[in-house]
Amino acid sequence: WYGAKVFARRMRTVTQESKQKPIQGRPRDPDLEDKVFHTAMTLYSSGGWQSLTFDRISKDASVGKAAIYRRWENRGELLIDALDAKWFAVSNIDTGSLKGDLQALAQMLFDKLTGEYGNTNFFLQADARKFPEVRRATVQYRVRLVREAMTIVHRGVSRDQLPLYINPNLVMDVIVGAISNHIATTPPEKMDLMIADAPQYIDQLVAMVLAGQSK
Repeated sequence: WYGAKVFARRMRTVTQESKQKPIQGRPRDPDLEDKVFHTAMTLYSSGGWQSLTFDRISKDASVGKAAIYRRWENRGELLIDALDAKWFAVSNIDTGSLKGDLQALAQMLFDKLTGEYGNTNFFLQADARKFPEVRRATVQYRVRLVREAMTIVHRGVSRDQLPLYINPNLVMDVIVGAISNHIATTPPEKMDLMIADAPQYIDQLVAMVLAGQSK
């Protein structure tokens, strides 16, 4: 019984000391992480969730699996970090004007959907319906993107560049929907021409949205 008391006291001491020690996070290695993120996005945009495995990432990125597991417990965590690093960065948009913000948002959307990870959006939508783990992993990411996009519209209202009664969802639906449909319905042989004409298309789209929402 005495030995049990001594053991218990020692365990409490060890526990208290461990609580006082700062928790070490995964070590930062920007070069390694950038390789992993690029590989993860390439794999995901080419085949979705079923293509995104640690074995494949390790092989394609020439990174040891141990290094990957030290940083990410599961594929969901890695996917979110890769999206944060390589996909939309809406929170970075603030040009000082509503028109500039909407143009920057539209250009970002256009560039991403026609870029090297262009099919990512398609697989995110499909996989969220098909795989519960993808849905759980990405729900907060999707909520955050919507909130950041809504901030652009709310900022326009606060600057008196949009009326108070404006529907932020409608503004985003028009811009995102128009660009997504424009890209999806363009024949492959006309893709280069469409990309070259993107600045003019974006200017016309934003002008139309602002004209339709003016006081």
